[in-house]
Amino acid sequence: ICFYKAKAQALDGKTKDALATYNAIIKYNKDARAYYLRGDLYMDMGEEKKGKADFESAVQQGKKNYEIYIGIYESLSRHEKKDEGQKYLSAAMEIKGDKPEDELYKGRISYLLGENKDAISYLEKAKEHKQMLASYYLGLAYDANGDSDKAKKCIAEYIKSGVATSYDLYELGMQEMQDGNYKNALTYFNSGLELEKVPNKQNLMKSAIAAYEYSGDFDSAKKMIKEYLKAYPDDEEAKHENTFLETR
Repeated sequence: ICFYKAKAQALDGKTKDALATYNAIIKYNKDARAYYLRGDLYMDMGEEKKGKADFESAVQQGKKNYEIYIGIYESLSRHEKKDEGQKYLSAAMEIKGDKPEDELYKGRISYLLGENKDAISYLEKAKEHKQMLASYYLGLAYDANGDSDKAKKCIAEYIKSGVATSYDLYELGMQEMQDGNYKNALTYFNSGLELEKVPNKQNLMKSAIAAYEYSGDFDSAKKMIKEYLKAYPDDEEAKHENTFLETR
């Protein structure tokens, strides 16, 4: 509950309150994730020294927690310190373990380090041991390695596996949108909308409408925007978009 509370406070711009909540968690049990998240918040505030100190504390408390290393890398990369972040990824690769979960994480980290062949090797082993999330990262690694056919196959396997969340599918769709692959983007957006739990339904629908427009399928865009406005009638931007679509 406290972790959710701190995140909500940070998103609401109540930085001091979020820090106080993380402080309370750390005082209670020196949680590695709390150190990492407080460090990330400090980085956002421009307090780099405090942020990096928290990252070191996070690693000390969670020496075998891959997610901590990856999170720190992502935070440092976001703050234009990717080289420093890669040092944490390299440290994570030194964690001893040969279980399927270790192979999954080491494949994911290899991909982040740009070592795509190593990533594929680790992830294929993880996939053999029923780590279905490996299919998602395999798709990214194959794509980065120039094998788009295998990449698409892996992503399709991931979607069908039941492991993919609506957030994952939204991110995949947005990547395709950025690359101008609007039909591929629609595959991800619509797959996300078909899931049983869709907490980000509004974002998925809005992005799908845009993808339909960019791909020239105005009939489908019109149909979806009418469904969207029934669910979210107060969206003024969508109302204007609906007026535009009625002229197409």
